[in-house]
Amino acid sequence: MYSVEGKSFSVLGLARSGLAAANYLARNGADVFVSDRAPAQKLPLDKLDPRVTVCAGEEKVRQGDVVVISPGIKPGTPAHSMAHELGSEVISDIELFYRLSPAPVLAVTGTDGKSTTTALLGELCAAAGFPVFVGGNIGVACMDGLKQLSKEGLAVLEVSCFQLTHCYQLRPRVALVTNIAEDHVEYHGSFEEYVEAKRRIFQSMGAGDTLVLNGDDELLATWQTPAGCRRRTFGWSQGGEAWCDGQSIFLKRDGEYRRLVDLDRLKLVGRHNAENVMAALLCIDGLFADAFDLVEAIKAFPGLEHRMEFVAKVNGVDFYNDSKATNPHAAMAVVNSFPGNFVVLAGGYEKGSDFGELGRLIAVKTRAAVLYGATRERLAAVIPQGHPVFLVETLQQAIAKSLELALPGDSVVLAPACASFDQFSDFEERGRKFKDWVRQLNNGGENK
Repeated sequence: MYSVEGKSFSVLGLARSGLAAANYLARNGADVFVSDRAPAQKLPLDKLDPRVTVCAGEEKVRQGDVVVISPGIKPGTPAHSMAHELGSEVISDIELFYRLSPAPVLAVTGTDGKSTTTALLGELCAAAGFPVFVGGNIGVACMDGLKQLSKEGLAVLEVSCFQLTHCYQLRPRVALVTNIAEDHVEYHGSFEEYVEAKRRIFQSMGAGDTLVLNGDDELLATWQTPAGCRRRTFGWSQGGEAWCDGQSIFLKRDGEYRRLVDLDRLKLVGRHNAENVMAALLCIDGLFADAFDLVEAIKAFPGLEHRMEFVAKVNGVDFYNDSKATNPHAAMAVVNSFPGNFVVLAGGYEKGSDFGELGRLIAVKTRAAVLYGATRERLAAVIPQGHPVFLVETLQQAIAKSLELALPGDSVVLAPACASFDQFSDFEERGRKFKDWVRQLNNGGENK
């Protein structure tokens, strides 16, 4: 078992994951130094263990320390280079968690669907009777979960490409890759580097481990499974361990498919959510539980905030929040989930994405597109001419414009296809503001 007692660590970045790492390390006998370029008044110093040495307003590490690096520090930046030059090793909080966890790790990554699948998998593990911690990139810092874990429990972690970049020994008992699509090119420098980061989730896996992959993803189909590791796939045609015919989900039993659940019995809606359900099932079925014993838990799962979330009905128009659709591929999944014409709201911060396929889909599926923020002109350029497109500056203006365009019985759907950083701190703030502004418009209209 890895021990931190008596070792020296530099924690680079004091956001949520850095704070949790620094506190755990200090409370377990490590010598901890933490730095952040933000000034002291903007750091959560009141929540930091007093034994931690702090450097505010500057990014620094101590020579020879193990460096726990923030996932927000991009490769190639001065802070990133400094960490690798001075540190004895540079690891992410996920790597540190894995080295310390007494419980098996079930790790989830991919471009889309990570959070919903991670949360559902956690619910299924709990329904199967396991003490379970759900954390990582989903919103709860993984290091905060160590105190509640034992070898009888399970750790279900959402793992981002940023965190995987600094994982070396991570060996999940089960690893899931939901899909791979172009994303975060501005962070990694190229799509190829992004893919390589994702591949790190299974680089140390071997005999007794299970790798779950989307069987319809052409890129994932090229990945070689580590020797001794079991490969399980899901998709929209027979061949893998789970498949969906558009009406029901089936699991393979003794070489034959048995129907597990009908999609119209689920609270999760949309083609992408059917994939999320199949993915979560393969991470637990036959490994920790029998999926057929968990059908009621699958049916009861309501989904997560900011993912296909109904907000309110205003003047006969339904408003939906999918602020988590932060890339074109995720936005396309949302757009494809709504029948009939509707008004889509999209835009935000540039991530180096290709919007071409999304633009063509918007022209086919929507009544109109209202585009806002830094990428509005780029998005408008890829929507075929003749389709109604309206450009505004802010999301609040986009909401008002959509209400002018939508007809009673229509929907208005926030599917940004972009990050939020031009106008908001993160996708969660964007989603909350969207809901607040919609409800302000409501003026006594009915809410579901």
